[in-house]
Amino acid sequence: MTDLQMGSLVIGGAIVVVVYAYNWWQEHRYRQQAQKAFSHNQPDVLLETPKNMVRTGETRRMEPIIQSRDSAPVLEMPPIHAVETEENPQVFLLDDLDDFVDPQAALAARQSAVPTPAVTVTTKPESKPASVPEPEDEQEGDAVTTSLLDPVLDFIAEIHAGEQIPAANVPTFPGAKRIVTLGLNDDDQWEVVLHTNRSRYVELQVGLQLADRQGALTQEQLNAFCMGVQQFADEFDAVVTFPQRASKLNAARNLDEFCASVDVLIGLNIMAAEKPFPMEKVRVLAENSGLVRGQDGNFHYRSDSGKTLFTLCNQDETPFATTSEGLTLLFDVPRVAGGVAVFDYLADFAQSLSTALGGVLADDNGKALTEKSLSNIRQQLSGIYARMDDRGIAAGSVAALRLFA
Repeated sequence: MTDLQMGSLVIGGAIVVVVYAYNWWQEHRYRQQAQKAFSHNQPDVLLETPKNMVRTGETRRMEPIIQSRDSAPVLEMPPIHAVETEENPQVFLLDDLDDFVDPQAALAARQSAVPTPAVTVTTKPESKPASVPEPEDEQEGDAVTTSLLDPVLDFIAEIHAGEQIPAANVPTFPGAKRIVTLGLNDDDQWEVVLHTNRSRYVELQVGLQLADRQGALTQEQLNAFCMGVQQFADEFDAVVTFPQRASKLNAARNLDEFCASVDVLIGLNIMAAEKPFPMEKVRVLAENSGLVRGQDGNFHYRSDSGKTLFTLCNQDETPFATTSEGLTLLFDVPRVAGGVAVFDYLADFAQSLSTALGGVLADDNGKALTEKSLSNIRQQLSGIYARMDDRGIAAGSVAALRLFA
């Protein structure tokens, strides 16, 4: 080996050592800077919440540890007086299809809200000219029905039969999640398939929801569903097409992970300071502020369409008796549209109720809540709702009520 080769090897080795040392030093310096920066951050209430168990059917509570309310609309808080009011009737509006988990009930409510046109007796033409558009109410009804299935939220199997299949012969398909079956009837309209229907179908769509509060759809659940649909199709010599299973299972897991990250239940507690709260006084104060007693015994603040926006219940989750040691106001974040404004009303009502009863507004650890802690919650709520909007799952929407059920 010549001196030139030896020198080249030495120089090359030295360069390698210098580059390695420099990279190690840079990594060490950045690590120290990151630790120093994050060490001064205030604790994040959402990150420090116990591990989210809501996707197993339970709910996690955001510790009430919410910014100025000038940036969002505020619901007017009525003064609390000892005046009893009548229970508000539940009225289902066109936009409240999402009030229901049952698809047939949802469809019936939506259609019942559409003004019924005058009935006229006419003979049905043998064929409909292509140039004649369908009536608007028929178009809307078909759109409502097909909206009960969503490729983003459901695994949809399509069945194409050679001959018509009576509705009575369509079984209840196996599935651990919400299942909706739609059929294309003789009028070329999609409808929810029920055994009581007299319709016959040559096309069916069977949708299995990908995720809910019990978790993501599993491979075993999907296989059982596909097997049931395939057996039904074979009985009628029908052709069934399925989406790609692996991609749908992956989509189910991703969807469930996102939902788990925003699935939060807020609880504000009103604790008795000296003596228990008389429930008759609580009832009068609650009803005077617009809450109504539900069949579950709790008080619910509802929208004009009948949606529960927040609930007043016993802090120990027992039924109300003549007195209460503590009350809790519960706010199911992803299921409430316009949630920031609703929370503002909830916070005002909680403070007013606490003052009227002589109680203490506190978090789950018994620590008194202040305007600053409520402002922190409000700020985090804004972030949660922004993430849901970015994902295309607006709080309180059809998709949200399905996923967070």
